[in-house]
Amino acid sequence: MLLLKSDNIVQFKGINFWLCSEQCRDRFNQRPSLYIGDPKHGKSVKQHGVKVEKKHTIKLVLPDNHESIDLLIQYLNSLMGVIQARINQGQLEIEYDLIQVSLGEIESFIKSTGIAIEQSWIDKVHNALIHYNEDGELDNLGHPYKDN
Repeated sequence: MLLLKSDNIVQFKGINFWLCSEQCRDRFNQRPSLYIGDPKHGKSVKQHGVKVEKKHTIKLVLPDNHESIDLLIQYLNSLMGVIQARINQGQLEIEYDLIQVSLGEIESFIKSTGIAIEQSWIDKVHNALIHYNEDGELDNLGHPYKDN
């Protein structure tokens, strides 16, 4: 018997949608048009199986404890949309599918673990531009288009 967690049920246009996780629910609430299509325009980008792969390097203030680093990588690799996360020369290299997770969400997750992201002012400006571009890209992908 499958028990549905009521926290992950979202009502949109009079229809209840069950979502697999809090992360998925939050993404759906931000941009439902990425997930569901409509009769006039057809399927959404997610229903079409569109993937938008991104790759970034994030400077972290890594703990001396290798167990904590391994746990962070394990958790990042289990996040929906993360293709691969690894530490290379003290920096986090992360590949992800923008349709499922954004760099901002990944950074928020990292910060929630207590690990700090090392950023100069130029890094902060660079990341703000990436976040802005990703938001625009997601908004554009959320616009319905006619199925062929």
